[in-house]
Order: sequence, then C-alpha cells, then structure tokens
Amino acid sequence: MKVLVRILLFLAIILTVIFYSDQTIQENDLLEAPGSRGQALPQENLSLPTGEATIPRPEKGLSTLVGQKTSEIVKSLGEPNRIEPSAFGYEWWVYNKSLTSYMLIGVTKDTITQVYIAGEDLDAFPYQVGQTIDELYRFTIIASEITVEIDSNVYTFTINELDTRNRLLVEFNGLFAQIYVDVEDGVVEAIRFTDPRTTVLHQPYEMTYKGDYLAPDVPSTTEQKAINESNERLLFELTNVYRARHAIDTVLEDEALGIVASKHSEDMAMENYFSHESPDFGDLENRLAEAQIVYDSAAENIGSNYYDSAEVVHGWLNSVDHRKVLLKPNFTHLGVGTFGRYYTQNFVEREISTRAIINE
Repeated sequence: MKVLVRILLFLAIILTVIFYSDQTIQENDLLEAPGSRGQALPQENLSLPTGEATIPRPEKGLSTLVGQKTSEIVKSLGEPNRIEPSAFGYEWWVYNKSLTSYMLIGVTKDTITQVYIAGEDLDAFPYQVGQTIDELYRFTIIASEITVEIDSNVYTFTINELDTRNRLLVEFNGLFAQIYVDVEDGVVEAIRFTDPRTTVLHQPYEMTYKGDYLAPDVPSTTEQKAINESNERLLFELTNVYRARHAIDTVLEDEALGIVASKHSEDMAMENYFSHESPDFGDLENRLAEAQIVYDSAAENIGSNYYDSAEVVHGWLNSVDHRKVLLKPNFTHLGVGTFGRYYTQNFVEREISTRAIINE
C-alpha cells in the first residue's frame, strides 16, 4: 500500500511539472507606464535655471529636420509610405520601406516637430541605434531635472533612476532627445528628437509646471477610432522591427487575432479595469476559443497609460516576461489592438507554409 501511495504521489508530481512546463497560453504580469501620466502638478515657485550652458543642437543627422518644413524631408527622403493621425494633433509620416531604416516623422501644419528613429541604418547623430550604453554615457550629460519655457510658461521634467537607465532625456538648444535603451542587451534601441512643445504635450516623465497646462485637444469619436487604428499599425510594425533586429522571424498580421485584441483593449477602457481576464469575456484562452482561432500556443501582452505605440513597445522590451513574448521565435502570427491608452498584443503559433522574414 505504501508503495502504491508513493507511486501515485510521484506520478502527481510528474504531471504537475508537465502541466506547468507545457502551458499553451501565457499571460504576463500587468505593465503600466512608469511615472505619473496626465497628472502634472502646478508649482508656483518654478523658475528657469540660470548660469547653465545649453548644449548646441547637432549640426548633422536627422535631428536637423526638427523645425524644418516638410519640403526638406521630401527632398532628402521622398514622400512617406503613408500618413497616420496621432493623439497629439500632429500627423505621423511613416517611412517603413525596410525594418532597418524604419522612421516616423511628426508633422504639425507642414512643420516637422519630431523624428522617431528605430532603424539602425539611419543617421541619428550624435547617437546611433545599436550603440552601447557605455559609449552613450561617456559623452552624454544626464540630468535628473530638465526645465523648459514655452510662451512664458515653465515646465520641469523629473527623470527618475529607472528613466536614467532606460529612457534618457537630453536637452539641446531648442531640441530634446529621448533615448530608448535596451537594458538587457545594453544598447540604444531607438531615439526620438522632439521640439520642446511636443515634449511637453507628450509628458513622458513626471512633470510640474507654472502657468498654463499644455494638453492636446480631445479627439472626436471618429478621430479616436482613426488614432486607435494608427497605433495598431505602428505597434505591429515596431514589433517586427525589434524581432528582426534580434535575428528572430517576423510575425504575420492576423485580422481575426487583431479583432480579439482590439475588443480586449476597448473592454478594458470602457469597463475601467486592467487585466488579462475580462469580467464578461474571460481570459485569453476563452476569447480565442470564442473567436474560433486555431493555434498551437498563444500569449498576450497588455499595457496601459503609455502615450503612444513606441513607448509601450519599449516598455514591453524592457520587462523580462513581456520581452520573452515579444521576441519568442515560435510565434508566427500577431494581432494588435489599441483603445486610447490601452494596448493589447495577441501572439499565436501555428503551422504556416512560409515565414515572413524581413531583415532589410
């Protein structure tokens, strides 16, 4: 009898190990944007720093486009592959001819207000996608507070310890550089050059202000729908940019998966919760079954409160569990859904005749 009990106990342990090591559905911890998004605090005692030298703007590279008319970029790079709306009043000019030259240009009334560089083949002087953190720190001045004045209003960003490791902010004369770092690999993953007004609108770090609070206009329902769809396309493309950079097969877009992901982001926003499990529609396994989606394995990443797709994919890349999903080689298809500041990625693995591999 004792032998039988031991055998049954041993089998139970084996089955438990197999169960937890062969999960077909993966749901990660929740990932919310760092800092205090949309909660800037007024401070009447703010003042501009005095006696500090401003770093001159770069004289070459793509950052020189900020402040120029769009005719300048058309001359050098040609027309964009497409134009997308954003939640901040500017349009995204998307240059996605290849994943190694992927770039977004923010345009407000025919003026370039920002340049987001994710492709390693682009000139991001004085930085470069793929350069090491050690090299970056050697010649970059890192401040814990940066203050800017716009129309007699004063805005101060506080860059915390985590930000100094993976999302640096550098101030030039009339220009900001937000440097995204892949902490695990120890390299720069992307660079965003912005004018001061756009940086304040984004509010990427904790912010205090004196004077008027600068905020984007609230989009209409129709405009928000277009913005959501824009964020979905950008998030899908950026996912493949990072997969290709890590020598991992890119994923194929799956319309049915995208609908599942979009519904989950909308559900979280409308029902005011943040979880992999919907009170009405269940967890990922339930939602995939309801949509009759066939898969061998699946996983879900969700994020909230990030101001755009570039920010949330950076957050996932620097979160251990989310990174494993984002860069998992086995996944073949992806559906992306955004609703306001809620983001969902649904990955699945299934057999396909050809893989989508784009490394140019």
